Amino acid sequence: MSSTHLHRVDLRSGGAYLPGIDGLRAIAVLAVIIFHIEFLGFLPGGFTGVDMFFVISGYVISRSLSERAKWPLATFLLDFYRRRMLRIVPALLVMLLTCVLLSAMFVPPVWLSNQNEKTGFAAFLGLSNLVLAWQSDTYFSPRAEFNPYLHTWSLGVEEQFYLVFPGVFLLWLRYRERSVAARYLLAALAATSLAVCVAQTRSEPLSAFYLLPGRFWELAAGALLFQLIGQGERAPQRATVAALMLGAGLAMVGAGFVLADARQFPFPWALLTVAGTLLLIAGVVHRPHGSGSPLHRALAWPLLTYIGRLSYSLYLWHWPVAVFLRWTVGLESLAVQLIYAPLVLGLAAASYHWIERPMRRGLPLLRKRPGLTVASVVGVVGVSTGLSIWVANNTERLSLSTVADSYVWHAYKHYPHEPIEVVEDPALQGRQLFVLGDSHTAAYRTMLNIVSLRLGIKVVEYERGGCAVVSLLAADPAACDDWKNDALADIQARAKTGDVVFLASLRMPELAGRDWQGDEEAVFAQALGERTAQQAQGARAAADTVLAPLQAAGLTVLIDAPSPVFKAPANRCSDAFNRMNPICAPGLTVERDQELRLRAPQMHLLTILAREYPALKVWDPLPILCPGRVCSAYDEKGAPLFADADHLSGHGNRVLEPSFTQLLINLYHPL
Repeated sequence: MSSTHLHRVDLRSGGAYLPGIDGLRAIAVLAVIIFHIEFLGFLPGGFTGVDMFFVISGYVISRSLSERAKWPLATFLLDFYRRRMLRIVPALLVMLLTCVLLSAMFVPPVWLSNQNEKTGFAAFLGLSNLVLAWQSDTYFSPRAEFNPYLHTWSLGVEEQFYLVFPGVFLLWLRYRERSVAARYLLAALAATSLAVCVAQTRSEPLSAFYLLPGRFWELAAGALLFQLIGQGERAPQRATVAALMLGAGLAMVGAGFVLADARQFPFPWALLTVAGTLLLIAGVVHRPHGSGSPLHRALAWPLLTYIGRLSYSLYLWHWPVAVFLRWTVGLESLAVQLIYAPLVLGLAAASYHWIERPMRRGLPLLRKRPGLTVASVVGVVGVSTGLSIWVANNTERLSLSTVADSYVWHAYKHYPHEPIEVVEDPALQGRQLFVLGDSHTAAYRTMLNIVSLRLGIKVVEYERGGCAVVSLLAADPAACDDWKNDALADIQARAKTGDVVFLASLRMPELAGRDWQGDEEAVFAQALGERTAQQAQGARAAADTVLAPLQAAGLTVLIDAPSPVFKAPANRCSDAFNRMNPICAPGLTVERDQELRLRAPQMHLLTILAREYPALKVWDPLPILCPGRVCSAYDEKGAPLFADADHLSGHGNRVLEPSFTQLLINLYHPL
């Protein structure tokens, strides 16, 4: 998940320092952290702490800019960006570069991490929210928990807001008395943004969540509050009103922390948090003389305000620490949870005291030459981005994980290290192999590449993750029908009589992610029982839809029988630093009898289909991958046969290749 950083604008410069603002920051960042580590499920809506930060940021930035209203335009803008850059960028770069290095060292290149690099590179440029909006995973998806850069989305929103806001606010500062447009421009933009948010929450939820057009109104709300109340007054007669504002605001924000529904966010649930935060800020700004109400005193509690001052650094570090713990030892154990809090606090304190504060004070030259500061920061960002790209391109050299050996672990199209004995056979001349299926088609890439080199045949692949073709488990996914039909039409247009179509997909119930702490037999029975009679009928109908036209076209259809599946992913349990992760506790072996039991219904259907479709041939990898009583993700020499819980490794591909090659020779050879 994520939250907004919120870099801290020092309210000691200019107007009086408001400790309550830091108290509000502390509440926001603590809510986000509690939500992200899923502490007792205590704050299921704690992600709305981000929205608190947005509103606070809008108010505080407005207050800071108002003190420079009479400055020349160029000086006004350059000084603004100088201060923002010095307060945001140094601590952010340290965090990002650390994450890049730790990712290279400890994070295996697997499907869970395949979007991380793009997000990280974009984060250096303040664009990670755009990358995340263009992905299919939401902020709340399981895979999001393994991206150490996810939380930078809110920094991207704020940084993009700063490109627009200073000019708009300066118009209000200078011309509000003379121009209606200047007076109401920000309000009009906020209203437009809210309308965009309402529309996108339903039609484009990722854009509504991650992009500035659907979030501008939240930051603008804080700025509009400043336009309405300015820096406030310390009026004793307002003591009761201020206390009521704080009480109502806390109630609304607290309700958001508990009740906010991620499925209807930002609209309407962000409204509750934004309104509550506006009341809280107004209550803090209009505090009475003296110590104020108990709520005022609570928000000004020194420990709380110190956490508020650390909020940016806390935000920067809390998420990557949680992510790297998930990748390695896991976050589930009590010992790790006890370590987490002081580790994050220590990193945040170090970042605040050694990076944030010194850079905020800045060197005299940086204060006097804002243009030089801006140019220098841009240059440092460029160098840092280049360094991160170099690290990403040299992961195999830097990694401490065995999984970094892509030749062994990953089913890429590596050119074989081993010598290839080419088969010279006239029957293979001009032959084609068409391969169609889900990610398990991609998991055969190494084998298919070797086959193409050895036999001299052309291999044409059609693969899409999650789009099984003739899964034998249930009907093929309806969302993939257009893609599948286009692929089949292309095959029929390009294929010649006697060519082979290889349908490769997952055809076993997945075992990973199930609760293996109790009765294992009950879990296997549950997995076996998930295939209903209706699903069996759908599986048969889907098979007929694919096999009939291919057979009619004179093509040979090859299906791989279900391969072993495992309870844990091998690529996350292969190293000393992650073997103790709770995800690895179920182990990487399964009794062969259980595998055979799980695939029995699919094998029964395959037998029926083979009788009815003479063009259908079955290739069974299981006896090769599991020759003994127990199936293992590793072979007898300790090399991985599987990259995760059900996809083949590069080594597994090479183990299977001789069998597959011989089968193809037999299929292509004229009878």
